[in-house]
Amino acid sequence: MPGPLILLGADLGPTTPTEIASLVTGPAVVLPTASAFEHPHRLAAAAVAWLSAAGVAATECDVLTRRDALDEARVDAVRAASTIVLCSGTAMHARSVFKDTPTWAALGAAHAAGAGVVAAGAGATVLADPMADSRGGGLTLGLGLVSKIAVLAGSDRWPAPQVRRMRHLAGSHVVIVTIGDNAALVREGGRWRAVGPVELHVDNHPVGVEALPTE
Repeated sequence: MPGPLILLGADLGPTTPTEIASLVTGPAVVLPTASAFEHPHRLAAAAVAWLSAAGVAATECDVLTRRDALDEARVDAVRAASTIVLCSGTAMHARSVFKDTPTWAALGAAHAAGAGVVAAGAGATVLADPMADSRGGGLTLGLGLVSKIAVLAGSDRWPAPQVRRMRHLAGSHVVIVTIGDNAALVREGGRWRAVGPVELHVDNHPVGVEALPTE
């Protein structure tokens, strides 16, 4: 059975809901991929510190480029982790680094075998398919760890017209999920639950977590 999937509005830190700590086990690896151009090591260090405070041993795995995503040692680190953390940043860069690489395959295999995945901000946005596109409020190809949902993580930073446009464009086949900075959407044991300000829409109408795919 897949491990927990935790989609956060913002990176691990003071705004993270307190119950998230109980869902995370070690060893954990932190991938600051999406923030490659925005002080990635600083962001990874903050996540490692949060995990350490929660009693979880964690290290940074610096997959910042496609060359990194092909590196055997980094692939092995992801494959061996009990929790894999994806930091925020730029979703399009994370997609270009991860797509069709051994690192992404290792993440998917580890998650399917029981490892938890914690994805924050752009890290949460990119792992869904379709992917919410911040450039114009449309939908584009994501990495597909979860499908038939589009995630607007850190919803306060998405302009309202973009959010409305996505909800309109998605129709009845995609759930549009907006997650506030101090919120999380959690899938555990095949069941979803919202923690904090999370909104879901299908065909431009509010729905509950029962509308989300269970696989």
